[in-house]
Amino acid sequence: MLLRALPLAFGAVSRDFNGMVHRAKRNAVLGGIAAVCFATAYVAGVVAAGAFLAPVFGPAMAALLIAVFMAVTGLVFVAVLSFLKHKDRRRKAHSQAAQRLGLAAAISVLPQLTKSKGLMITAALGGLAFLAAQARGDEERG
Repeated sequence: MLLRALPLAFGAVSRDFNGMVHRAKRNAVLGGIAAVCFATAYVAGVVAAGAFLAPVFGPAMAALLIAVFMAVTGLVFVAVLSFLKHKDRRRKAHSQAAQRLGLAAAISVLPQLTKSKGLMITAALGGLAFLAAQARGDEERG
């Protein structure tokens, strides 16, 4: 009976791990793009400040416009990243609620799987301790 539960446990762990890897890659790419945009805005701003000292104002205004455009672009990427992080937190909360429901269902089926009263009591106490630890961990996280 325990061997039937192993694939479910491994599936849950791998799904969560794959999600973490996906979010980390996405955050790194979008953060990198935002960093490049801000770096470009800085360089363009320096070029614009130097060009303002020149007697001709055409190149300076062009460089200043590029600096403003790149800064706004960087802010847009940061806003998108913030929105996606918020969406991930909400999705994670729903996923944790579903996991708790699955755990409760597994615990309710457990007495039918066990034949020994001592093993059943031990499994029930272990399950209750696990749920209490999960609830305490959620309160500490926020």
